[in-house]
Parts: sequence; structure tokens; C-alpha cells
Amino acid sequence: MELALTNMEVLVLKAALHADISELIHEIAKTDNREMREGLKVNEELLESILEKLNAAGGRKVA
Repeated sequence: MELALTNMEVLVLKAALHADISELIHEIAKTDNREMREGLKVNEELLESILEKLNAAGGRKVA
């Protein structure tokens, strides 16, 4: 899959990912249910992975 984003789109997407990751970290910390916490951790890891790919791509197309 290839995705072309403008610099502004990348900035907005990164900001949204940072906000979502921060919220997930708070949810993970206050969740007592182990299964739910593990699911939230998986989501956090996926968002972190996407953010890393965006950072690595810089101004190039995101593939």
C-alpha cells in the first residue's frame, strides 16, 4: 500500500497519534481488567509503529 500525504497532513496525523497514544497510556494505567489492558497495549504498540514509520518516511511518500 502506498499513501501520499502533504507535510501538513503528516503533521496533523502525528499530532493525532501522539494524543491517542497518550490517552491509551492513561487508560492502560487505570484499567484493572487484564484482558482489556493487554488489548489497549496492543493498540498502543500499533500506533507507535505507525508513528515510527511516519517519522522514518520524513517528507517521502508513506508506503
